[in-house]
Amino acid sequence: MSLYNYPEYYDAAFNYRDVALECDFIEKKASLFGLCENGSMLDIACGTGAHLEQLGRRGYEVDGFDISPQMVESAIKKSELAGLNSHIWVDNMVAFENNRKYGVAINLLTGFNYLLRNEDALAHLDRVADVLERGGVYIIELYHPRDFITNRPSTANTWMESSDQVEVEVDWDRERTNVDVLTHQTQSSPHIIVKDGEKSFSIDMRDKYRIYLYQEMRLMIQCNGRFELVDARGSFKLDNPLDNSRDSWRMILVLRRK
Repeated sequence: MSLYNYPEYYDAAFNYRDVALECDFIEKKASLFGLCENGSMLDIACGTGAHLEQLGRRGYEVDGFDISPQMVESAIKKSELAGLNSHIWVDNMVAFENNRKYGVAINLLTGFNYLLRNEDALAHLDRVADVLERGGVYIIELYHPRDFITNRPSTANTWMESSDQVEVEVDWDRERTNVDVLTHQTQSSPHIIVKDGEKSFSIDMRDKYRIYLYQEMRLMIQCNGRFELVDARGSFKLDNPLDNSRDSWRMILVLRRK
């Protein structure tokens, strides 16, 4: 069982995200660093389509894909209700099928951290480069490395959110293992309690992901050879640089297609 099988509860659990602010960031960075006229966007690992819908309502042509059929179904419903003409499909990040060219690609909420091997990360960058116009922008949101190599985590990974009659309590880092120093991989057993009206049940997951360091990402981008790193931020607030301060709680990289 996985939270990704329950899009409505996923949306409730991550209701704390400021989607409007994050879309402002995307627009600003695309305008500042983009060097192509193509304004269409690709939302990689789009989940339930919250950003896709918001950007579409702002007038952009936005497509997206996710590995979860349930999440894609939810994203399609949101897109249709918003009157968007988006192509949304089930696919994976390493070898997704699409021949359209975009001016902007986004990969948010640490989707990149699920690329566990160097080969997967490099193949992914190569595939994104294939569908981006030259001068196009790719925005990646990753975990801040501090979360896993110090005792000062950037975020609280236990939280409670509610939406309408749904209340979701999340312990995302339950039983998290130490980071493997050779593979940089870690595992946790997220535990989610859902209360939906009079119905209550729990969801137990296994989550495996990789930690990417900043210098490691710089080298990965150089090895790929098709992007340049043009900006690094610590949050979706435009004035927050990537650093070791408490305000820097994510690692958000802005790449530009060569």
